[in-house]
Amino acid sequence: MTHRSSLVQGKYLDDAFVCSSYRQLTRDCTMHYIPTAKMEAAILAAIQRVSWYVRHNEAEFIERVRKATDQHQENAVKEYRQKVSKAQRRYKELDGLVKKLYEGNATGKIPDKHFTRLLAEYDEEQTGLEAAIAQWQEAIESWNADRLKTDKFIELVSRYTDFSELTTPMLNEFIEKVVVHEGEGRGNSRRQRIDIYLNFIGAFEVPAHIVTPMEAEEQRRQQEEQAAKEARSQELAKAREEKRKAEKREFTARKKAGLLTPEEQAADEARLAHNRAWQKEWRKKRKAAEPPKSPKPKSLKELAALQKAGADLTPEEAERLAAYRERKNHQHKAWYERQKAAQPPKPRTLKELAAAQVAGQPLTPEEAERLEASRSRKKNAYQELKAQAETDPAAAAELARRRAYHSEATKKSRQKMYEEAAAGNPAAQARYENFLAARRENYHRKKHDEKGEQIA
Repeated sequence: MTHRSSLVQGKYLDDAFVCSSYRQLTRDCTMHYIPTAKMEAAILAAIQRVSWYVRHNEAEFIERVRKATDQHQENAVKEYRQKVSKAQRRYKELDGLVKKLYEGNATGKIPDKHFTRLLAEYDEEQTGLEAAIAQWQEAIESWNADRLKTDKFIELVSRYTDFSELTTPMLNEFIEKVVVHEGEGRGNSRRQRIDIYLNFIGAFEVPAHIVTPMEAEEQRRQQEEQAAKEARSQELAKAREEKRKAEKREFTARKKAGLLTPEEQAADEARLAHNRAWQKEWRKKRKAAEPPKSPKPKSLKELAALQKAGADLTPEEAERLAAYRERKNHQHKAWYERQKAAQPPKPRTLKELAAAQVAGQPLTPEEAERLEASRSRKKNAYQELKAQAETDPAAAAELARRRAYHSEATKKSRQKMYEEAAAGNPAAQARYENFLAARRENYHRKKHDEKGEQIA
């Protein structure tokens, strides 16, 4: 890339690096550039990050550089060394064979024909071994040079103590080359990739999870700047909003007072017309974008009327109506329970009081008084009916009907008691025993009364 700048009144304007290939039209390239300040900041950040990582993780750094160079290179070097050793041994063997070959030919043991052929084969094999040994030695020396490069970079880092500012010596000693790619986006959203190649180690990348103190400080500074920028932006926006509201209030007051000029009135009417048209168009678009509405379902009242008329309902409608009725029944039941709980307790009937007294349950004084008053009323009414029956045929018929009813009811009650006692009902058996005891007592009392009358 080519550095381009313009010095105006002691200040550099348009200070940036531009693609030299694009400017010279030497090859097909795009117009990509990067400001000098951003380039220097990126280089300084890369040097700071790698140097801090080397100082605090030297063993890990060496391991990562070796892996980045070639993970299998060390195994290959071992194999090369074995091949070199084997080739050198073979080379020495060939020297011995050539020597013996000359001796055999000199003594006449080996004919000249065989001597020439074997000597050519040995020379060819030795030539191949020399070339292979040279190639393998070069690979071994290259690997050793890579190890020396890592050590040289560590030594270079140890020579520097201050990485706060990018200097020319630092730039020359650390940087091999910088590759700038074409930027993407515009303005604040513009992003550009920069590949920085360091001397001895190339484009080394520190693990992403590591954050150096310089980066942490830079992040804190950027956050503070961003917070200050956002606060300033909010203040400006608030000021603009207040100004707009004040202007609107002033305009509204002038409009109500009828102090607008004809031009202002025309502009206000045009603005209102534009707003109405825009809102109408917006509502139209929103309505068009909405999905078609499903037909309105029938009301519960309509469903009940259709069902009452014998019309067929869909399963969904029948389910809705059944759920509604169940819900209403539940609500009515809950309301009834609340009403019942709010009312005072209902007094027991005379029949319930009589049954409770027979069962031996205690009665309140009021209940006992009610029961006794009822029995007294019935007894008095029965005595009056008996007295009327002596002279009134209708009363006599009513008395006979009551006696027949009481007799039949007594027979049914006793028959039921007999059956329940025979079935093993404990309560019925107890009543039956009480009945027999009372019957025996009445019998003996009657006999005793008759005997007393006879004696008298």
